[in-house]
Amino acid sequence: MIINLIKHRTCIFLTFSVLMTLSCTSRHVELINQEIGRLSVKYIPDKRTDLCSIVASEGARGVIILKGETTVPEIKSYLIKTLDEDGIPHADSILVLPDTSVNRKYMGLSTLSVVNLRKEPDHSSELVSQALLGTPVLILKSSGGWLLIRTPDKYISWTERSSIRAVTSDEFNEWKNSRRVVFLRNSGWLYSNPSSTSITGDLVSGCIMAMTGESGDQAHMMLPEGREGFTDKSSVLALDDFLKRRPADGDDIIGHALTLVGVPYLWGGSSSKGVDCSGFVQTVFFMNGLIMPRDASQQACCGDSVDISRDFSLLQKGDLLFFGSAKRISHVAIYKGDMEYIHSSGRVMVNSLDTTMVNFNRYRRNSLVKAKRIIGSHNSGIINLQEHPWY
Repeated sequence: MIINLIKHRTCIFLTFSVLMTLSCTSRHVELINQEIGRLSVKYIPDKRTDLCSIVASEGARGVIILKGETTVPEIKSYLIKTLDEDGIPHADSILVLPDTSVNRKYMGLSTLSVVNLRKEPDHSSELVSQALLGTPVLILKSSGGWLLIRTPDKYISWTERSSIRAVTSDEFNEWKNSRRVVFLRNSGWLYSNPSSTSITGDLVSGCIMAMTGESGDQAHMMLPEGREGFTDKSSVLALDDFLKRRPADGDDIIGHALTLVGVPYLWGGSSSKGVDCSGFVQTVFFMNGLIMPRDASQQACCGDSVDISRDFSLLQKGDLLFFGSAKRISHVAIYKGDMEYIHSSGRVMVNSLDTTMVNFNRYRRNSLVKAKRIIGSHNSGIINLQEHPWY
């Protein structure tokens, strides 16, 4: 009788201990997931440039399982350190992207004149941006025939595996040490021979190739994936010279912007084949040695504010005008001077802030929110092409 009572009490105690452990583990999981959310907000203010999908769950015997992926190693380090210090048993299945321990070819080079970048790994997914020939990218991971990449403007998106040449660090450095040139014209062709009788591919401004020789007024080119061809020497500039040019001024910005007038609007477009409003800005500034963030709302965080509360007298050529509302920037334009601005809306065009002009746009005027000066600004959101390690 006494033995049975002892066994019964022991069973109750063990059951209570297990329940307490499970309850404690559940509370730990809840708190850890809250902490992951806090860390994500701290380290990833913009989900277009970084990602975190880490989740904590209950494992066997009270072990906390951390699973998921992130591009921010500090998030993983903090979580592991905190659990270790608190003595909480855990299993680490967090993958920091890119996983360079198993993938030596985590750098890549765009192999087409214009590479389409999408929100999801699917042809029907939204076009969010584009990358030009020779653009260096970081390959975060793959899924079937798709690659998740980060471009030099830090934007994360999906593209087809066939449009990127994956390379090792040594191969990437070999490319960087080659005689690279930048294509300057808005459009052009790469020919299979110096006499220009057979086309190998097309080119747009900003394409980067390796120049391997010359034949008269023709330059022999090698593309990142091995294709070869010829184009006019006058249409290219050595990348080193391109990077070392004097800092761009307002006239430089407007000069290139005007060459794109008439180019059709394309949502997600950021090449001379087609541009959306922010892609237009990004294209113009890239050709003047500056890498701008991809979207208008990101660009609005760059540069120095210009007061337009009373009039537009403080604006200078090359300043950016932002439209929409205080809560949501939806459009961007480049100030041309004389109350005019250039932007992509249906096509790249020039409109005016002057109500007496025929190209005045009342809708844009009423939705003008603020102006920013990019030229000469040291704002961290603007990257000097010369200082970017991938170039």
